[in-house]
Amino acid sequence: MDRGGDVNPRKTFLAVSLTWTVVATVALVAPLVLLRDRLPDPVATHFTGAGVPDGSMSHAVFPLVVLPGWLLAAAFGVVGGAVGKRRAQRAGSAALLAATAVFFGSLVLSTVGANLDHVDWRDARLPLWHVLVVLLASAAAGGVGWLLGNRGPDEGDAGPAPQSGELDLAPGQRAVWVSSVTSPVLVVTGSAVLVVGVVVAALGSWQAALPELFAGVVVTALSTARVRVDERGVHTTFGPQRFPTRRIRLEQISSAGVARHRALAVGGWGYRVLPATTAIMLRGGECLVLRLTSGRDFVISVDKPERGAELVNALLAERSAM
Repeated sequence: MDRGGDVNPRKTFLAVSLTWTVVATVALVAPLVLLRDRLPDPVATHFTGAGVPDGSMSHAVFPLVVLPGWLLAAAFGVVGGAVGKRRAQRAGSAALLAATAVFFGSLVLSTVGANLDHVDWRDARLPLWHVLVVLLASAAAGGVGWLLGNRGPDEGDAGPAPQSGELDLAPGQRAVWVSSVTSPVLVVTGSAVLVVGVVVAALGSWQAALPELFAGVVVTALSTARVRVDERGVHTTFGPQRFPTRRIRLEQISSAGVARHRALAVGGWGYRVLPATTAIMLRGGECLVLRLTSGRDFVISVDKPERGAELVNALLAERSAM
């Protein structure tokens, strides 16, 4: 790992990611070109749950369907990692590049393997275990990409996490901070969908209204959150059902602060995961910001976050003094 500043991590990431994109793109097309004489035309490209083909494409069309998805993901990964000043952004982008390349590559290889040496595409068969292998390989590649990308320091002007003061805790004193937040957007949306479901059930049948009723209940249940800070860490639960939950242990946090965030700036309302930030965003405004030891920020929109940040910092100071 370079610590002298002679090597710019972003330039290195850009060079490596562009090379990876070119190599992966060639690898996606190569099996279709090299094995063209051993494949039917068209090739089977869609299969039922039993592995029997029910759709096909010509040799010329199939790459045009696969490549745009890969190239779009690659562009997002390359740009996101190259402009990001924090290693967590590079790690997230590297994970995306690795996982999507392996996913599309495995998809092509699986399709080619199912069609190989068949005269007619209808004779192709795709065992169900192929799907499991594709998903596991993609997940594993994403993990490797994250580990490889999570190297090098954050750039100095990326700035530390927004800082806040800390409480003065007497030795042995235990303190707990609890706050909550409600999303007006999700409350209105969930209520509106529930009303639509009730109307459909009244005018039609409850079976037809099930999707609306289910969606309305889920959105409404996730429209509120409760945050608790204590000596174990930060614990966030959703709705009156207190589920799902997200716990961040104190040892995973390096500092806490408060910052203003807009919902759209972190991907919208709800639980959002970006290359360098994870957010529980139920409304814009003041948020509790936790800088994690991994380099990522965990943002929680919650009422009166200042006291929560102060308590987190006090607990961290107490822990480091032990």
